[in-house]
Amino acid sequence: MLVTTAWLAARLDDPGIAVVDMRWREDGSGPDLHERGHVPGSVFLDWSTDLVDADHPIAFTLAPAGRFASVMARCGIGDDTVVVAYADQLGSGPFRLWLAASLYGHANVHVLDGGLERWVAEGRPLATEASSRGPATWTPRPGAPLLAGADEVAAAADDPNVAVLDSRPVEQFLGHSVWYETGPIPAGPDGIARTPRGELRAGRVPWAANVPVTRLYRPDGSMKSPDELRALFAEVGVDRRTRVITYCGVAISASGPSASGSPGSRTSRCTRRRGRNGAGTRRGPSHGGSAAIPTRRARAVACRGDPVPRSAGR
Repeated sequence: MLVTTAWLAARLDDPGIAVVDMRWREDGSGPDLHERGHVPGSVFLDWSTDLVDADHPIAFTLAPAGRFASVMARCGIGDDTVVVAYADQLGSGPFRLWLAASLYGHANVHVLDGGLERWVAEGRPLATEASSRGPATWTPRPGAPLLAGADEVAAAADDPNVAVLDSRPVEQFLGHSVWYETGPIPAGPDGIARTPRGELRAGRVPWAANVPVTRLYRPDGSMKSPDELRALFAEVGVDRRTRVITYCGVAISASGPSASGSPGSRTSRCTRRRGRNGAGTRRGPSHGGSAAIPTRRARAVACRGDPVPRSAGR
């Protein structure tokens, strides 16, 4: 699902390829970055507003099929369009786009390996003009079973063939802080982080292993090779026979291990939140301390029906 900068550069004029800029910043300046310079022809999408269900009581829940289709159509992305998404700073927005498109029946989203940093480092062009892509038709259809529910995460505790992987930074996995859209918020002595949207419990699913999404990459920002990734997941006991459920806080960074081919994975959003947009507690347990676990094809679990905070590594 990765494409190289050379592959994309050779196809910038192909109307059948849509390039999507998914750079994101905690201060909301992603659109400004896009206006100041982007891969020529790119359209801009913000994963935190464009790819979510704004009416759902749990913040950042994945956009339903109809809304997602309308966003794709507005961006000039049709049923047969090949999509290449990119970010910078190891942002996971492109993987959220891949997850949603795959879930709704389209295996046409690719991620630019190395992100915008590699594109710029190689001296490739940037543009400031807005995209000229016109509206298109994007049709949702049955797709890959990439989402897992809270019940499946709970059942994994006693199943040696299933691994649960937490893709957040170590400090969040250990319960020291939670991710919030304006920056990390430390947890108090009681394990609760007080955020502008309410109280969030810090910690992790007790039987989860921590594989921070940043470990999927080499120092230059490119994705590790299949052999390197296999060795990484083997460190936590994952092999091709393991079924894996990945989670973060909002199925953003957890989409990375799923897309990278972590053995057998699905995605889950199993962190803790309280009430509407952050206030009632999550039904499952939370834990501090460390753990280690494995993957078969990963599922990015957006824990259906399970209150989850925005407390994850992107």
